[in-house]
Amino acid sequence: MAEEEEIKKLIGVIRKFKPGAKLKHYIGYAQFPSFKSLEPSTRIDFDFPLTALVGPNGVGKSSVLHALWGMPYGQSTSKFWFETELDPIVGTQRYFYSYWHEPFDGFVESRKARVGTKKADYWEPARLSIPDGMKPLPAGEFVGKAKDRWNPVRRDVVYINLKTSFGSFDRFFYFDDDVKADARREVMLQEARRLRSVVEQDKQSYILGNRERIFVNRELTQDEVAAVSAILGRTYDSARYIEHALYPGRRGKDISVIFRRGASYSEAFAGSGELTAVNAVVQILGAPEYSLILLDEPETSLHPGAQRALLKFLLEQIKLKGHQVVISTHSMDFLEGLPHSAIKVFESNGAGQTRVLPSSSPNSALVRLGKPPINKKRVLVEDPMAALLIERAIDSLDPGDVQSLEIKVAPGGADAILRYLGPAAMTSGDDVYVFLDGDQRKVGDFTDPHTIAPVAHAQLGALLKGETGVDPMFHIPGGQGGAAHEAAKVQAQLNYLTWLRARVAYLPGVVPEETFLKALNPAGAYDNLTAAKAKAALREMLAKNVDVTASELVTLAKVAVAGIPQGHENLAAIRQRIGLWLHGAPV
Repeated sequence: MAEEEEIKKLIGVIRKFKPGAKLKHYIGYAQFPSFKSLEPSTRIDFDFPLTALVGPNGVGKSSVLHALWGMPYGQSTSKFWFETELDPIVGTQRYFYSYWHEPFDGFVESRKARVGTKKADYWEPARLSIPDGMKPLPAGEFVGKAKDRWNPVRRDVVYINLKTSFGSFDRFFYFDDDVKADARREVMLQEARRLRSVVEQDKQSYILGNRERIFVNRELTQDEVAAVSAILGRTYDSARYIEHALYPGRRGKDISVIFRRGASYSEAFAGSGELTAVNAVVQILGAPEYSLILLDEPETSLHPGAQRALLKFLLEQIKLKGHQVVISTHSMDFLEGLPHSAIKVFESNGAGQTRVLPSSSPNSALVRLGKPPINKKRVLVEDPMAALLIERAIDSLDPGDVQSLEIKVAPGGADAILRYLGPAAMTSGDDVYVFLDGDQRKVGDFTDPHTIAPVAHAQLGALLKGETGVDPMFHIPGGQGGAAHEAAKVQAQLNYLTWLRARVAYLPGVVPEETFLKALNPAGAYDNLTAAKAKAALREMLAKNVDVTASELVTLAKVAVAGIPQGHENLAAIRQRIGLWLHGAPV
């Protein structure tokens, strides 16, 4: 199965997971009455086990990851955010969140607030606060329920900041200012000799300067090597992972990796993406079941294909171990295919604060970052009047959604769209949708192909003709006649019914002109108009008995359409359908 199909299948499986059996201790939402630069009472719902936080730099994505880090029992956001004389913390900073409580068999809310003193800066569990928007405590005795609060969720947290993922060589060579540049070569040669002896002799201890210098020294497991190979798209024979402090100074832990792919080489000669992949894989595969995994900019140093492969790896781990994953990203490759409710867009509210949009398409999210939309959704219509009406309807949508759409008049009208363009788009996989005039509707809904028994397959041609008014032209393999040809034809017909159900809709009224008439002159009598009469009536309204060409009439309509109120029911119906196409839900 191709990687994109595997990602799609994994997302389909995971969408069915529910808090509880599959997702223990799951965090349902987080709300921030007062937290950094977020708008007061900003709420983020975690509707899917993998949530992507998207937005420009400096709007609070990492801050939310830091809050999530501090939510479970024993954790504190002060690890990442604490007061200094340069950056005082003003006001009572706090947040609360819901998590699935197994004995209670439902979501409960827990709150943490910052406690700052001259000697300490930490976050502690706090009592329930109705003014902050929390729900009252339920009656009854439950494990983890105190008199005035629910205790924090108990779960492991893994925080991986790929922006700071450096190997020991790079960290010493580029960031260690304690050693003069001309002396670094000698230091690195000396430490390489020590590291080689550690590797070759499989040393689990190395005392230097009365300090232990080896913390981890092991071969990556077969699963780890396989995961790194899959993410990077190349096959590794093996790799050794070492956490050490062999370089001079009190530096804490450095990471070295010895890769074997034919020849052996260390992280000093590896690409930065190789170390990124190892770092992520080691920590994620080492995470216990039902962990909360936080990744800050996982696209760092990874090419687009590796990013998609890492997304697939994360989805696989969610499926296998019930993890909850939250990432901060600027990359389309981590967004494409996710449910739109899993994509949270962070943006300025124009008043120095950040608001969070609860749902977004990948294109819309990145348009807000200033990236031109890719893979626009094309909406085909019969004529310019329909195009004007749809363009007016979407004016009030999110700017990112608007830029993700392309309204196109198809030559040949409804007949050409349904007979030729629809089957071609279905075959090519183009992201095409269709809005036809209301007078083209033959049935209330296209038939669900799953309800058609095999004995009725011989009548599929007649069924399609009855529901579309045309004989669709399919490119069918297998030659003329014969069993293979007939089977391919039946499959194409069934697929086309699926395509029609998902991608074809009808404008309100008989023709677009009817909406113009009723919206611009509500007092007029325009019920039960035929298509021809509606067109003639709009021409008379706009041209006022002046003889105009078709293109001139469209120009007049372009001016007039601005007078149709955005609240008009027909525009609302158009937006609802567009919302289903963009997000899988009305807007």
